[in-house]
Amino acid sequence: MKYKVIEYLNYSKLDKLERLYFDLAIVAILSFISFLTLVFEFFVYNEILVFFRDYFLMFIFFIIGIIGLFDTLKGIRKRKEILKKVVRNID
Repeated sequence: MKYKVIEYLNYSKLDKLERLYFDLAIVAILSFISFLTLVFEFFVYNEILVFFRDYFLMFIFFIIGIIGLFDTLKGIRKRKEILKKVVRNID
């Protein structure tokens, strides 16, 4: 018995839009994990300067993740617009 999730993990068989959604899911999960880590550690530390000194790299990963998230969403939007134009031209 094959699982549908395993089929989607084969990245080479996905079309462009499915790849963008897969990338979106991965980036969203990683950004959420780094955000939760930052929030948890922020409440543990008493001083904000010590927090930023110790977790500067995690903060950079979070910012990169958010940028990747918006970039992937922009790619999905553009891809859907292209598909709508193609469907209109076919009709």
